[in-house]
Amino acid sequence: MNKAYVNKKQIQVLGYGGLIPFYGCVLAVYYSNNPDFWIFALHSYAVVIAAFLGAISWGVVLESEQISVGKQQGLLLWGVIPALLGWVCVLLPQSIRAGPLVALFLLILVFDAVLYTKKGISDFWLKLRIFLTFGVVAALITAEFFRYLFSVSKM
Repeated sequence: MNKAYVNKKQIQVLGYGGLIPFYGCVLAVYYSNNPDFWIFALHSYAVVIAAFLGAISWGVVLESEQISVGKQQGLLLWGVIPALLGWVCVLLPQSIRAGPLVALFLLILVFDAVLYTKKGISDFWLKLRIFLTFGVVAALITAEFFRYLFSVSKM
C-alpha cells in the first residue's frame, strides 16, 4: 500500500474538516447582518482550497520517477491553473462569482479523476475527492441561496 494511504482516517478527518469553514460561512451568511462579508470569506476560502488541489499534481510529479518529461511539464502547468482561475473568480463581481467557482471545482475534480484513474491511485482518494467536491459545491450554492433570501427580505 502506498505510504500516502497508511493513515486513511487522518486523511478523512483533515478532508472533512476542510469543509467546516465552508459551512461556517454558509451559516454566517444566513444568520449575520452582513452576509456579503461572509460570502466574500467563503469565496476567498474556496480559492485557497482550489489552489491547494491544483498543487497536488506537483506532489504527483515529485513522487513519481516514472512520469515522462512531457507529462511532468503538463502536471506542473496544471498545478498553477486552479490558483490562477480562482484569482480571476475573486476579481469577478460577488453577485456572479459562485457560478465560476462551482465550475472551477468541477473542472478540478474531472482533471483529478482522469489523472488518478490513469495513475491507478486508490479508489479511496477519488471517492473522498468526489464527496468533498460536492460538499464544496453544495456550500457555494446554499450560500448564494441564503444571500438571495436575505436580499429579497430587504425589499
